[in-house]
Amino acid sequence: MNYPLMPYDERTMQYTHYENIQGKCMTRADYFSCFAGGADFPTEAPALAELAARMIKSGFVIHREFESCFEMGNGSAVMALLVDMALEDAELRDWWNLGDYYIGEFEKVKQRFYPNA
Repeated sequence: MNYPLMPYDERTMQYTHYENIQGKCMTRADYFSCFAGGADFPTEAPALAELAARMIKSGFVIHREFESCFEMGNGSAVMALLVDMALEDAELRDWWNLGDYYIGEFEKVKQRFYPNA
C-alpha cells in the first residue's frame, strides 16, 4: 500500500498530521481519506477488521481511530478476523509484530482464539 507519508516533525506537525510507529506521517485530510473517518467509519466486524488491517500494515495503530475498530460492541469478532487475516498474510504479521506494544504480541493474541495451535 502506498500512502502519502513524510517524516514527522512534532514541532510543526503535532496538530495537523498523524504519525505512525515508524516516525512517518500524513496530513489529517489524507489520514481520514485513507482510513474512513467520521460518518464513513464502518460498524460491522468484517469491515472493521479490514480497516484495522490497513492501519496495522501502515503503522497507524497509535490513534483513537484504530482503537475504535474494536469498540463497536464486536471487538472480539474483529480481533478474531484480524488473527485469521494475519495467519494468511505475512506482511500483516510483520507489521503486527512491529506494533505489538500497541496491539499485543501476535502469538499471544492468536492463542486466545486458537489455544491448541
